[in-house]
Amino acid sequence: MQYAGTVILVGTLAITAATAARARSVWDGVYTKAQATRGKTVYNETCARCHGETFLGGDDAKPLVGDVFFERWDGKSVFLMFDITRRKMPDDGPAVLSRAQTADVIAYLFAANGFPAGTADLATDDAPLKEIVITKKKP
Repeated sequence: MQYAGTVILVGTLAITAATAARARSVWDGVYTKAQATRGKTVYNETCARCHGETFLGGDDAKPLVGDVFFERWDGKSVFLMFDITRRKMPDDGPAVLSRAQTADVIAYLFAANGFPAGTADLATDDAPLKEIVITKKKP
């Protein structure tokens, strides 16, 4: 019986550790200040004409900060935002941003929404982006 209890305990710890490893949020410092600075340049060149310098959107462009931002993105993965941005933006000429430029712009949006910077750039590969969740409130 001791053996079965040990297996269950080890299995439970493994599942808990795996869940904790995947439970990253934008509040964990998933971009750097330098990346957000690069993103500001890209944003001003390709996004601001529709979304505005203050991120509040326009006639056909949604706001990228505040309640409207969170209504769309709260609880979703950063990968989803990255993928949509990369494939569909800018609206008048989609899919022109590189993966690095897309990550930089998203880092800038995260800074604008008050998420803290960290010590590593936001990834450009799909797998790590799928592990980060956008949340309105700090977990």
